[in-house]
Amino acid sequence: MTDEVSFGNKLMVAFLRFMVFVLVIILIAIPVCIILDILGVLDAFGLG
Repeated sequence: MTDEVSFGNKLMVAFLRFMVFVLVIILIAIPVCIILDILGVLDAFGLG
């Protein structure tokens, strides 16, 4: 077996890392938006 990593595998790993990063951002943003909504901050910006 060789230790070489093909371009396709590198591309797939980069894509999956990007998707995990986006998922983490979304999972952090949901409770932050809920807290801002409870505190009334979104209404002050006209987003509520």
